[in-house]
Formats: sequence, structure tokens, C-alpha cells
Amino acid sequence: MPDVDVTIVVCTYNRADLLRNALESLAALQTFGRWRYEIVVVDNASTDDTSRVIEAAVRRAAVPVRGVREPSKGVACARNCGIRAARGRWIAFCDDDEIANPCWLSELLGTAERLGVRCVGGAIHLLLPESVLAGLPTVCRRLLGESAAATASRRLSRKLTAVTGNLLIHRTVFDEIGLFDETLREAGEDTDLSRRMQAAGIAGWFIPAATVQHVVPPYRLEENYFRWTSLRNGMHLAQREHQQLGRAAFALVLAARSARAVLQYLTALAWGRIRRSPQRRLGARCHLWRSEGYVRAALRWLAPGVFGQQSFFASMDFRSERQTFLAAP
Repeated sequence: MPDVDVTIVVCTYNRADLLRNALESLAALQTFGRWRYEIVVVDNASTDDTSRVIEAAVRRAAVPVRGVREPSKGVACARNCGIRAARGRWIAFCDDDEIANPCWLSELLGTAERLGVRCVGGAIHLLLPESVLAGLPTVCRRLLGESAAATASRRLSRKLTAVTGNLLIHRTVFDEIGLFDETLREAGEDTDLSRRMQAAGIAGWFIPAATVQHVVPPYRLEENYFRWTSLRNGMHLAQREHQQLGRAAFALVLAARSARAVLQYLTALAWGRIRRSPQRRLGARCHLWRSEGYVRAALRWLAPGVFGQQSFFASMDFRSERQTFLAAP
């Protein structure tokens, strides 16, 4: 095949119905004849019709599409598999539950070329009616995958990190700082990579014009889903901080986060009840659930013999999400 400038890596697990639409949007990108791209779909050991969806895309797409299979479970393993399979000088990441804007790739590449940088990320918007979005607290929108951190282009920083649902990276970055951390099985691998880039002095930019739409299934708008994903979010934050901090510093951070949950989020929940605001109450609950997930994970690492919590952590497995919530009465 001819040389390609960009490899778009799409990691997927048991989302054949969503993957089909994502691949159709990626096969129709506008590059204005300047760049050639391919699509690599990493099947992370799916058991549904994912392989058939990939085969159909290989036959029908106007751009090269390849499917590879990664048996090791975890999004970081899948992303690394895609990087190894990539032929492009640039590697772009888009998720299987997203719809790319036709100008998405051109915006990312054009910005990288104009600014002379090796990392550019874009905005992720939720594919929901405005009436639904207006009723969701900010914390809920972020838990659902929204990442529209700024209305103007900005340099990535510790607070504004790269998000792998919408990201373009030159492959020399991975040569320099390594691939994704495969111990971060389910989430947080992009934040970790972003901070390693910053530590190495590798500049990155966020541009709001490079957009993708994140598909939100109806079950993700239910309170039990917000509880589940908030707990997981807190667990992943604790895992990253446990890796970055020493035992003593991690224990101090645990105490500080616990105090904040009591003083700030319980107060916010009480205020939401006084104001009779479902939106405020849900936002406060999500923060409290996130704090609970952090505390549970922290105690497990600090005292595993006492706080094993095997059944709880088993229930937090990302790969069981759709079966858990779609099977719920």
C-alpha cells in the first residue's frame, strides 16, 4: 500500500453496533488531498459481531482499513497494539462510540503543522439533545465523556490534559517517552501519558475546532450508572496517585480528599435538598461516589489484608458495563 501520513487507531470491545457508525464517519473524513490516512481497528477480544463489522469496513471503505486483535484485556494494551500496527508517521485516536466531524483530522493535522507541535487534541461533545444536556451537572457531563475544556486554542497543561478519545500524536513521542502504561487497564492512560509528555518538555495543544460526537446510550443517563462510573473514576484517580506518590504522601492525600468529601460535597448535597434541585443533588452524589471509590481503592492498596473488597472491585469491571446495565430490569 502507499505510504500513509496518519494511522487512526480505534480500540473496541463488544460494541459492534456503535463501531459501525464510528468507522463510517472515519472513512468519510476530508483531508483536502494533502494527507493520506489509514484506519486500524483493535479488537480487544470481543465476543459479539465486531469481527464482521471490521471485515465489512475493510471491503467497503474508500480508505485502507485493517483489523488486529489484542487478547490482553485493557484499553492501554489495545492502544499500544494499535501503535505497533500503525504505518503512519502520525497516530490519531478516536473511540468506537464516537462520530468524527468530517474536518476532524484536517483540523488536528493542520494545527500540528502550523504550530510545529507533536501533539494536538480536540473537543468531545455529547450527542444528546440540548434539553437533556441543560439538566446535567458539569460533573455528570464529564463522566459521560465530554471534553470541551476551552472555547479557544490552548496549550495543554497539568489541568488541561490530552484525551485519547480525540488526539493526534507523532510517533516519535512514543519513541521518546514510551507507550501507554498497561497497568492502567481501564482508564487514566491518557492523563498519565500527558503528564509524561509535559515532564519531557513535549508541547501539546487543545483546539476546539477538531470535534467528535460521543454517543450516549440511554442507560448511561440513569442514576445507577452515574454511581457506577463515579466509583470507577475515583478508583482510577487513586491508582494513578498511588503510583506517583510515596506511601506517606498518598496517605496524606487520602485524608485530605476524605475531609473534602465531608466538608464540601455533603454540604452541597444538603443544599441541593434544601433548594429542591435534582441537578444539584445528582452532582453532589457523583462527587461523593467518586470520593468513595477513591477511599475504597486507597484502603485496598494501603491495607490489602484488611480491605480486600474483592466482590466490590469485580463489580467495577469496565468490560461488564453493557451486560450489567442492559440486563438490568
